[in-house]
Order: sequence, then structure tokens, then C-alpha cells
Amino acid sequence: MKVPWHAIWGYGAHIKSTPGVLYVQKRSQQSSYSIDAIKHLLLVGGHTIQTATINRLLEKGASISFFDAHGTPLGTLRPFGPNKNEDIWCLQTSIPSHRFVVEFVRSSMKSRLLWLEELAESSESALFYRGEQDVLRQAQNEIEYLVRIEEIRRLHALSTDMYYEILSRLVPAELEYRRRTYRPHFDPVNAMLSFGYALLFGNACVAIIGANLNPDHGLLNQGAGGFVYDIIEPLKRSMVDSVVFELARESLHPGDYELSQTRCVLGDDLVSSLLDRLYTTIDQRIIDTNVYAYLQSLERGGEFEVIC
Repeated sequence: MKVPWHAIWGYGAHIKSTPGVLYVQKRSQQSSYSIDAIKHLLLVGGHTIQTATINRLLEKGASISFFDAHGTPLGTLRPFGPNKNEDIWCLQTSIPSHRFVVEFVRSSMKSRLLWLEELAESSESALFYRGEQDVLRQAQNEIEYLVRIEEIRRLHALSTDMYYEILSRLVPAELEYRRRTYRPHFDPVNAMLSFGYALLFGNACVAIIGANLNPDHGLLNQGAGGFVYDIIEPLKRSMVDSVVFELARESLHPGDYELSQTRCVLGDDLVSSLLDRLYTTIDQRIIDTNVYAYLQSLERGGEFEVIC
């Protein structure tokens, strides 16, 4: 799926243009894009861009947004005239959210249960306690029939707590991981999960800003960044959890992290290894596709389906 925004990540890119083409020079590699096809240019990290290129994009009706290296939005340049953000933000608040919440939760539950069942098949000992697998399957089946958003949130929270607790049975006991906890974390597994989710959050935030959506208008999650958390919820399992729990099970050593009285600190080598793996599993194309599918469903109606 082709999305109408384009993100440039990292550092050191030189961005220039001719009247119809945008050129991005990064080290020895140059890429080119039709200016008419870019409705929102997203600059993540540190780059240089010609003022003539900024002028051309604004003249074409495109916006330019700036982010720090972690994907935190810093500001946006927009053409003079009606603000498209306002129209889309109104759509977000005016259209009933039930079908979107159901899809976020359904896809999340399905992804997690399938993975747990795969892990159970390859595990030497029983992964599920009696009845747990049936409870998770029943929760997945019931979600379609719940009417109130609060009921959906409660069922999702229950299944999520079970998911993280079941995964703890695969992790060596000396890591002291029992369940998902809030910050500050006192075990390396939770610390790695939060690190990975923060990266995923940044990638999703860039796409959401690119689509001119309100990142704070959550449907399943509420508060600052609520919609970003909605988007990443079904993707956590495939893009972060698989990496973290593989590291925890196979190659984590006491020297990879440090425990203090206030929190668990991940070592530099562990962070580097974690980053290398997450860069291969956090797929921006899938994130962009899900964000654009939501935007199109808002604007045109029709079904909304999450790709995990």
C-alpha cells in the first residue's frame, strides 16, 4: 500500500529538489521521489534541507514535520489556508469508535494466542496451566459481541496480564521476571520490553503525524499518545516481544545488566544487541499500512483490518 507521506530517518541526509523531484542524498546513496506524491515529509533525526525545497513542498500543499531521533514530534510547517488536521481530528472524535477498538483488541489477542500456542508446542514442559488456553480462546471469541468499550478494555487487560504471566514460565528464574510491571523496572525482561515498546512508539508516532491524525485521541488507550498505543498494541508481539523473550531465554547473562535499589539498567552491549534485532523486526511498512487503513476507513467508511 502506497502512503502519501515519506519519512527520512537517522542523520546526515541532504535534501534538495528540482520543480518536480525530491532528492535525498545519504552518504553515497541517492534516492528520488515525485514531489507531487508527497503530501507530508517527515524528518526524523538530523538532516539538512534546502529552503527552496521547503518552499516547493509548501507550494504543492505538502506539510513538513520534524522529530527527534526517537520519533518525538517537535513541530510542523504547513501551507497557509485551511488546516486538514482539523478536519481529520474532527472525524476521529465524531465517528463511533467501537469497531476500531474491537479490531485493535481482536488482532492483538489473536497474535498473542497463536504465538503462545506455537511456544507451547515447542516447549519441553507444559506452558499453559489447566484452563488458561480455553480462557484466552473464549476471550478472543467474546470480543466481537461486547458492546461497551469499558467491557472490551477489561477483557483486553485480563488477557494481556495472562499473556505476560504465561511467558514468564519460559524465562530463567534468576532473571526475576514474573509479569509485566510499571516503571521503574527491577528485572531485565521488563526493561527490555519497555525499551522496545518505546522504539515502536516512535515509529508509529511518525506515521500517525504523517497521516495528519491526532496521536492523543486514543480509542482503546486514553491519555497522551493514546492513539499511538492503539496502533502498536497488535504489533508488540511480532515486533518486540519475540526479540526480547528470545534474548531472555537464550543469551542473557548477569553481566548484561545491573540491578540497583532504584531500577534495572541495561548494559551497552545488551542495548546494542537489542537494537540490532529490533531494527529487523520493527517493520515501518506494516505500521504505515495500518495507519493508512485507519485513515481511509475514517474518510471513506468500510472495514478496518489490522495487519500484524
